[in-house]
Amino acid sequence: MPFEDVGACPFEGCIYRDWIANRHVSVRESRGPHAPTVFTLEKGDHVTAVTGVVVTLKAGRVQFRTAVDVISNAGIFHVWPRETLYLLTYHGEGAWTVWFKGRLYYGVDESQLDKVVEKPQSVWWIRVVNSHGVFGWTREPEKFDNKDQLG
Repeated sequence: MPFEDVGACPFEGCIYRDWIANRHVSVRESRGPHAPTVFTLEKGDHVTAVTGVVVTLKAGRVQFRTAVDVISNAGIFHVWPRETLYLLTYHGEGAWTVWFKGRLYYGVDESQLDKVVEKPQSVWWIRVVNSHGVFGWTREPEKFDNKDQLG
């Protein structure tokens, strides 16, 4: 920890494209809450959201009460009762990136997970560029509209 999921867009319908500020936003030089501000946005200002990084500060935990074969993008892996799987990044539509026995697994469907003991703690940093070509970072996605291609 921390685990950095570069390029992650952490909800169903999430898309990097033209985003519109719905209130004041400070955009920083780098991914740090105390990094210098490079520009600010006001309600109605447009930026292009280029990419993002979901930084998991503390992994979530899932414990299993029964033996389960879990399907991921890398294939199937077996989990025994009382073993712990670690939740890292949620990608929307029930899909997770997880850590189990020293290995990352992508595309794990949450319907396969038994008992979530603890949810992960993470912060989502978004890299944006304004109309003047100035790049910066923000961790305030709630201050933008047009980030959901489904709504």
